[in-house]
Amino acid sequence: MSLEEKTIRFPAKTKITDLYLKAIPGHFITNHSHINYYTDMTEMKSIYRIARRAAEVLSRKYKNSIPVETILCLDSTEVIGALLARDLRDSHFGPGTHAKKDIAVVTPEQNNNTSQLIFRDNYKPLIQNKDCIALVSSVTTGYTVHKAIETIRYYGGVVRGVSAIFSKVNQVDGVPVDAIFDITTIPDYRSYDYTNCPYCQQGIKVDALVNTNGYSKI
Repeated sequence: MSLEEKTIRFPAKTKITDLYLKAIPGHFITNHSHINYYTDMTEMKSIYRIARRAAEVLSRKYKNSIPVETILCLDSTEVIGALLARDLRDSHFGPGTHAKKDIAVVTPEQNNNTSQLIFRDNYKPLIQNKDCIALVSSVTTGYTVHKAIETIRYYGGVVRGVSAIFSKVNQVDGVPVDAIFDITTIPDYRSYDYTNCPYCQQGIKVDALVNTNGYSKI
């Protein structure tokens, strides 16, 4: 059976219909860990109809009370980020929140030598002294989110939250992670340090290498 044929669709625990997390069981290697499910978010990050529903769910956390001026997008989440910004800007509630205010949607560069996230000088005003959230596709070890939080603070922004499509953890660096899908969606989801992977110890072959762009079969 191919990886595609093994795909399982997990429904979101929300009243919004037609929102699913596609996951493939197996033995996969990321940059930071070994995992037993590859969560395929290609459609959610690329197709307007599905991305629109994802943004609607994520916007609920911020609409009523948490100010957002800048959305920092990682893992190719710019489509969802733009729709999330629209949802928040078009919300109708009291002064001091987002109603009819501009919200920036930005993506940092990654320094290939240091793996640090950076912004050019022309983007700094969109972060400095701004209420910011980080938007990511998946949180497993928390390493990417840690870098995002560190980047926002380095450039003088205020971290107001972290939003994710799927997250294995509830918080990173003391900042809550608000996710559409979590560990209760896939109760047997596991991640392992590469030195302590039971699949490797049992000689089970790796199915694919994965990153934010997708997977490559081995």
